[in-house]
Amino acid sequence: MDPSRVLALKVLLEWEERKPSLDILFQKAVRKEGLTDLKKAFARELVFGTVRWIKRIDWSIERFLQKGIGSLSPTVRNALRLGAYQLLFLDRVPPWAAVSESVELVKEKEGKKAGGLVNAILRNIAREKELLIPDSPDPLERLSLRWSFPLWLVKKLQKRFGDETEALLKALNEPPPFTIRTNILKTSREDLMKILSPFLPEPTSWSPVGVILHKPQGVLESWAFKEGLFQVQDEGAQLLSLILSPQKGERILDVCAAPGGKTTHMAELMGNEGEIVALEVNPWRIKWMKENLERLGINIVKIHRYNATKPISFKGFDRVLVDVPCSGLGVVRRNPDLKWRITEKEIYRLKDIQKRILRNSLETLKDGGILLYSTCTFTFEENEEVVKDTAGQKGVFLVDLREYAFLPGTFFNAEGFFLSLPHEHGTDGFFGALLRKL
Repeated sequence: MDPSRVLALKVLLEWEERKPSLDILFQKAVRKEGLTDLKKAFARELVFGTVRWIKRIDWSIERFLQKGIGSLSPTVRNALRLGAYQLLFLDRVPPWAAVSESVELVKEKEGKKAGGLVNAILRNIAREKELLIPDSPDPLERLSLRWSFPLWLVKKLQKRFGDETEALLKALNEPPPFTIRTNILKTSREDLMKILSPFLPEPTSWSPVGVILHKPQGVLESWAFKEGLFQVQDEGAQLLSLILSPQKGERILDVCAAPGGKTTHMAELMGNEGEIVALEVNPWRIKWMKENLERLGINIVKIHRYNATKPISFKGFDRVLVDVPCSGLGVVRRNPDLKWRITEKEIYRLKDIQKRILRNSLETLKDGGILLYSTCTFTFEENEEVVKDTAGQKGVFLVDLREYAFLPGTFFNAEGFFLSLPHEHGTDGFFGALLRKL
């Protein structure tokens, strides 16, 4: 049997049972197997693709089941999902291979009869592939099935994006680009692109220091990465640090800082001159952050383990970045399991946390200082509602970013908030609001 598929089934079974972070689960599993890079890449494609499209996959399987997919054993159910994903979404996998390998996965654990069921269902899917297009008289249910998103989330996105909703759902299901940020303390974007020419670099459209690598395999093992010439970071995240625009010699607070993508970017923009106080509650994320700081050659960051939902004792900052914990819906194309883990109830729980963190962070600003509130999600509750509830209190007011920032108007909504969108800008989804303290 193909070890990629064996690993993929193992990961899916554990994910279905516990619903942990899919990325962490996959990384732990793959370290134990000793697969080649090619096999690892295929296993990742199978796992993440199956989870990304699981609702549509289950709908397709159930066309050929008398009972629902929940009536099947976990092994049969997930082997079917793996096979159906290959048949429906991977043109480069021969149908016979998708079917026979899935059958073998099941036969080993559950016997010939279970293997026969898998064989019959997958052959039907292969034969009727072109007809397996979900439909519903309810247009939102149809979007939910076709693009494999929870119905509650489709309704929420529809309320915000209207006619753009389907384009956004489509973009959130597409593999994201591999984007890096030039460490301008050590090199320029032009020189970095020359160094990384084997990885097919292309400059990003909006960030002046971003580079997209079209063939990134092996770049994290390169000397350029080890010497700190770049950091992996989505272009949308790069834009947030540029909007806050920290200056040389300033005193900056970064709340909820790890793993440090924006922290290190701000330090680079400051020319490694000044001070950044970085707060983070999670010890292993702090360890990760320290490794990045050392590799990038940054020494102006002071890290403190701190829970920012409680009053912050540090004061007198010129600028503050508040990149709060959020539902993460803007990065679903990188973490497809998020759409199945996050619930509507969780969004309201996060909103309360975000409001506490923002209020505490505003107390650390000096008079005339500015604060950037940011998330990687689209919901009104976590974005506009949080900042509007806070703005106007204690001499704090919102800055209209349309008059302040360097980006085209498509990045800003009618109220002057920043919003990067996968279907419009090619970035992950980020929200940003700038507040100034009088």
